[in-house]
Amino acid sequence: MLRSALLGAAALALTAPAFAANFVFETAEPVAEKHIIAESIVWTCEGTTCVGDLDRKKASVRICKKIAKEVGVVTALRNESSELTADEIESCKSSAKS
Repeated sequence: MLRSALLGAAALALTAPAFAANFVFETAEPVAEKHIIAESIVWTCEGTTCVGDLDRKKASVRICKKIAKEVGVVTALRNESSELTADEIESCKSSAKS
């Protein structure tokens, strides 16, 4: 009985994302699509704001650049515990879709 409970708990832990966090990014121009795929997840967008659950602990320029390749200029990227600085956003802009 205990072994079955432990195996079940282990299986659940392996299937759930370890660090999934709710991320938000904002763009300079409204996003044309309601749903976009960037950084291997589906983002839900309304106007210039998009939200998605990303399996990362903190915002990074690398993530920002991947998003920018899909949507254009990103003006903000954040989650509950981190946010890109103005300098990091400037670095991200070089990857923006034209």
